[in-house]
Amino acid sequence: MRTPSLQRARDERGQAAVELALVLPILILLVFGIAWFSIGFNRKQGLQAAAREGARIGALPQTTRAEIEARVMAALAGSVPETGSGAAAVTITPAGDQPCDLVSAGATVEVTVTAQFEFEIPLWGSRNLLLSGKGEFKCE
Repeated sequence: MRTPSLQRARDERGQAAVELALVLPILILLVFGIAWFSIGFNRKQGLQAAAREGARIGALPQTTRAEIEARVMAALAGSVPETGSGAAAVTITPAGDQPCDLVSAGATVEVTVTAQFEFEIPLWGSRNLLLSGKGEFKCE
């Protein structure tokens, strides 16, 4: 004769496998979502810091557009791909070869850096986001 506790243990043998099958997809989405969110947040912060660095050097009247772009790209090294679909694009306002030389003192120079961010989460697919950072300084 079998005891009731032994009979109950045999009846619940597959319960853990069913629970795992139900919870595992949600757990995978959660773990990969957290990882990709942190990578995207890091990239966004890198774009913001690079734009701020470009605007800081761009506030000097003798600085050229090429020098600003070079400083932005140097600040982005390691955080954003240099080539390909995720490469950064730099926009400098006001237009001209020397942005702060064209405007009166007290005006602002604005540097905006944008880049595509592609992420892929299992069971959800891949998505593209446009991340941007903006820096603004007063011209000296």
